[in-house]
Amino acid sequence: MSNADELYARCNNVLPGHGPRQTMKVIFQELADGLDGSETLDRYGTGDTLSAFETEVAEIFGKPAAVFLPSGTMAQQIALRIWCERSNNSTIAMHPTAHPEYAEQFGYLFIQGLQRLQFGTPETLGNRMLTLKDFQSLGKKPGAILLELPYRPLGGQLPEWDELIAIHDWAQENKIPFHLDGARIWQCKPFYSKEYHQIGDLFDSLYVSFYKDLGGLCGSMLLGSEDFIQEAKLWQIRYGGRLFTQAPFVVSDRLGMQRVLPQIDSWVERAQQVSAILSEFDQLTVNPNPPHVNFFQLYVKGDPEQMTERHMNIAEETGTFLFHKLNQTTVPGLGMTEIHCFENALRFDLDSLRPFLEKWLA
Repeated sequence: MSNADELYARCNNVLPGHGPRQTMKVIFQELADGLDGSETLDRYGTGDTLSAFETEVAEIFGKPAAVFLPSGTMAQQIALRIWCERSNNSTIAMHPTAHPEYAEQFGYLFIQGLQRLQFGTPETLGNRMLTLKDFQSLGKKPGAILLELPYRPLGGQLPEWDELIAIHDWAQENKIPFHLDGARIWQCKPFYSKEYHQIGDLFDSLYVSFYKDLGGLCGSMLLGSEDFIQEAKLWQIRYGGRLFTQAPFVVSDRLGMQRVLPQIDSWVERAQQVSAILSEFDQLTVNPNPPHVNFFQLYVKGDPEQMTERHMNIAEETGTFLFHKLNQTTVPGLGMTEIHCFENALRFDLDSLRPFLEKWLA
């Protein structure tokens, strides 16, 4: 455990996180207590409890079928493989900061032989969202489009609804499969004032994560048409993802969804409340401002290491903890961290934030 983690555990007014760390025994006991005794283990992807969960999530997003998978990396590579094979086109149009590009060791390339099309020459959109014009200017029709909502590396930004509709319509007109990286889609309802199925209707397939926001142990789900999901199940076997049982993950994810979904709009509201206070200080910049979802980027003037150490010292003194570390940006003397508002944020004392910031930035 790092010094920051140890301090985090000692503080009594903590902004990030889902609550105090728990032992495996406590976690597994809570999962057992959440069962009514009728649930049975799934076997190699089949079972009443698993099937009911897949049906429930598919209905939330208005899709005919779904398959539970161990990881989002597996889910997205399967989706891209299917769409590109059906299109007879091995290219993908996705943002250069998309998860398959920067966080999966180029698995889509090395395992599937797929290629990402470049937007522009040279590529200059690293810090902005894709627009319809970007897709129209590709110069080549892609085999599939992957769009992430919200854009995690861009501070949780979301395109306007009309822009989403325009990209969807362009993809449909050109018969290009449209896939949603919806790892954090649970946060997006307040921004769009739409239900999940209305967002899901824009995409031919989508993936959702159960641990990033919902607090599950791990696991994901891939959603789409009946024939798409049947083919995905073949690739699940080929990827080694058809485990003997996924019951512990299914139980954890289902209970996490039941507990968290009623809270998540409040997390977005709390992120906006926190960012409003942060924005009062000239040394701090929030991106985007106001936040679109329950997290955002915080830029801090000053040496990142010194400002991190100063934050830790004041956290030790006051019991208020805002973040683990400031990272250096491309601009000297400017640090950046992500501020995530989960369950802890709802218990966080907002009245303590201004005094903390005044002391930290003095």
